[in-house]
Order: sequence, then structure tokens, then C-alpha cells
Amino acid sequence: MKKQTVTASAQAFVQKLDNKIDLVLKEVERSEMYQIVSAPNTDPKLVATVIKYILLEVFSYGPHVTEATFMAISRLPKDRPDLMKPLILHDLSEVDHGEMALKDFIKLGGDEQWARSRRMTPESLAMAATCRMIAQFENPFAYLGYMYLFEGLTPILTERAQQFLAAKGFPIEAQAFIDEHATEDIGHAQLMSNMVARIVTEYPEAEAAIEYGFDCFAAVYPLPIWRAALQHAYGEFYLNAYESL
Repeated sequence: MKKQTVTASAQAFVQKLDNKIDLVLKEVERSEMYQIVSAPNTDPKLVATVIKYILLEVFSYGPHVTEATFMAISRLPKDRPDLMKPLILHDLSEVDHGEMALKDFIKLGGDEQWARSRRMTPESLAMAATCRMIAQFENPFAYLGYMYLFEGLTPILTERAQQFLAAKGFPIEAQAFIDEHATEDIGHAQLMSNMVARIVTEYPEAEAAIEYGFDCFAAVYPLPIWRAALQHAYGEFYLNAYESL
């Protein structure tokens, strides 16, 4: 990327996005799923089942997000390979994370054949479709909005999940996905912050597009995804409890 001084306006915009992440995080903390996983008196089996179905959602939407992101990057100005290269490398590091989530899903008792053959939930479809629509039809810089929220929220939530799950005796061998994102995405979040600041400095018109991408993504992630996972987790958990009577 070209060396440049980031403008005060660009720095203020990054802070605005960070403030938006804080608002999403507050909403997350009030959610039923967060309360269940974080509560010390929740049955560890229910917590494990909830995590299992969240991982299944990740497996479902993951490939669509990475494919959409590659499309968006391919639409960036063709005289800016210096912008495209770090963004492509970032997306490349994400391509196998759906499969990583599936492996943990299986370790928690999930059925691989069913996971690979089922239709994704409407919630994951909506999330994947949002990313694809933004990447294909909006200003290509808009994708940085959904990626900013994705990468900014994930390391916070996975680091907290590590603490909550340790208290529940969660099987450590089934949290590779969580452990990876609790550390790796700290750097990814910083990359997104730096890239957005530099891009908005060079392309001030990208600011509105990036914020729109953020807002669209916040409408479909993470809470709708979590509600779908929680519904499936409740069904399995209470069915198993009934059958054990």
C-alpha cells in the first residue's frame, strides 16, 4: 500500500465504526444465547449443544462470505494492486474456517453427512445473501463494512467464550475454531482498521459505502444466526433429556 498520512476525518470514521461495534456488543450481551452460555448455572450439556449448532451455522455461511469477499476485492480499482493484495491474503486465510468449524461440530457429536447435505437455515442464507449482494452490486468498498464488524466482534466474543467454556468443562479438543479466532482475529481486526482508515483517506466517497455495508451486516449478524442455533440446540437438548427419563 502507498505510504500516506491518514486524515483526521478517516480516523474519526474508524472510531465511528468502533462505536457501532460497541453498540452491537451491548445488544449481544443482552441476548438469550449470551446469557445462557455465560450463566454459571447453565447445564454444561446445553452449553455444548448451543456451541455445536453455532459451529454448524459457521460451516453453512462461511464459504459464501469468503467467495463474496473475493468478488468484492476483484472489483476494486484495477490500478491498486497494493490495496488488493493484503485484502486477498486476509480472505485467503479465512477460506478453510468453515471446515474448521465443521470438525469441532463433529467432535461435539454432530453428523457430518447431515451437515454437508442439509439446506442452511434461513438465517444463514440471509447473512450469506447479504454479503453476496453487497460484494456484487454495491460499491466494492462496501464489503469492508461487513468485514469490519465480523473481524471486530469475533475476537471479543471468542475470548469470552474461552472463559465461559472453561468454567463448564467444555471439551478442549472441540474448541479449535474458538481458540483460533480468539487470537488470529485480533490481528485481522487491526488490519481492517488500518485498511479502512487508509482507503477512506484516499477515497472519501467510500465512507458512506463502508458504513452501509456495516449496517446491512448488523441486521443479519450475529443475533439472527444465534437465535437459529439456539432453537436447534433447545430441540436436541430437551429431546435427549426426555429420552433419558
